[in-house]
Amino acid sequence: MFCTMSVFVCVSVFYYSYHIELEHLMRSHKLPITIVKMNYRELPIATDTITALDSRTFIISPYYEPRVSQSVRVIAITHVSVKEVYCIFHCSSNQSIFMRAQIDRHSDRYGFPYGTTDLLCAEPSGCDYTYMSFSSTVSTNTSQNLLFEVSNRPPQPISSNFTICISTLYGNYNNVLQMIQSIEMYKILGASRVTIYNTNCSQDVDKVLRHYIDEGILEVVPWPIDHHLRTTKKWRYSKGLNAEIGYFGQTATLNDCLYRNMYKSKFVLLNDIDEIILPVKDWDWSSLMENLQNKHPDTSVFRIQNHVFPTSVNIAEFDKWSHVPGVNILSHALPLPVRWLFFNNRKMIVNPRDVFQTSIHFILKHRRNWKNIGQDSAILFHCRRENGVNVKDPDPDDRLMRYKLSLVPNVDKNQHILLYPETECWSRN
Repeated sequence: MFCTMSVFVCVSVFYYSYHIELEHLMRSHKLPITIVKMNYRELPIATDTITALDSRTFIISPYYEPRVSQSVRVIAITHVSVKEVYCIFHCSSNQSIFMRAQIDRHSDRYGFPYGTTDLLCAEPSGCDYTYMSFSSTVSTNTSQNLLFEVSNRPPQPISSNFTICISTLYGNYNNVLQMIQSIEMYKILGASRVTIYNTNCSQDVDKVLRHYIDEGILEVVPWPIDHHLRTTKKWRYSKGLNAEIGYFGQTATLNDCLYRNMYKSKFVLLNDIDEIILPVKDWDWSSLMENLQNKHPDTSVFRIQNHVFPTSVNIAEFDKWSHVPGVNILSHALPLPVRWLFFNNRKMIVNPRDVFQTSIHFILKHRRNWKNIGQDSAILFHCRRENGVNVKDPDPDDRLMRYKLSLVPNVDKNQHILLYPETECWSRN
């Protein structure tokens, strides 16, 4: 646990005004630029979430970055040995401009050879572009390149108040009931959008995903990370571990989701599907954030304390939906004591326009302030398996129970989901 705390302290030193450092980097490095004539419109457009540039570099998506010298930030996964990547801007004039990217490798790789990386590409002046390509060499032979559309260009007006970023479903995920309950709770609390990254899931969970996509609240992003790299549930590399990237590339999904929703949503919540950020004094996230922003006007990152509700401790009076596979969160309302002297796996509500890089439990690089929120304002309701359970308080925690009059009928309305015909899981599309 000391090591975990040390990692947190070490990573926390990166909390600074990131745009100042990056502006300096992009001014001080005279990057080589090559201009060639080519008909880029003949190149195919990338359609996969993860695209292999070569065996050491994987492109996720490029996003326009107006906060840093009119540039493009490319979310990628790279091997630690990667030293050069080239950005190719395709101008409407049929000119293509090659330039070397600034490689900004995220600090939370935890010993794995592959990790989340930002590729910073300075926007060339006088180039009207929509698409980019990438190369791992200086060669201008682009016959094998794919076109990537640059998102967020130009930034659009905010259309949602709250978006949930959830990563990643894996291991043939089959917790149907808890997924339905969580999404219904997100809707009650004020979510306009839920984005889920899916590596693989069961047929029943796939029905749930398709139902909420049809409803309009859910976006599912296929995340076939295991097709490209050896993955693991472990967050830290250890000798002998046969894995190339930690926890199914979770940090890459969170950063992609952050930029995907940066100019769509006022706030982004970063948590897992078995977690719900619950207001304590307020009823929903809108009133919670209004109060928090009034108290902390210069803060754009709010970290919520984790409270574990173990699934091994039941309250029989809420034993409903026994025919639906998965955990019933209303049956598990006895929390474990908070371990104050240990690292608390807080999750976050952030203003995405003030964040440059995020990890799982804390922001790596940002502007403005961050704040740990006390349990008198909000808690992270985390219903999961837990070994060595020791629940001392026999009284149920009522912070979730007060929503049951809204939650129960909403879940009842969605029991028909499992009657949908069998379809192929999203992760295999």
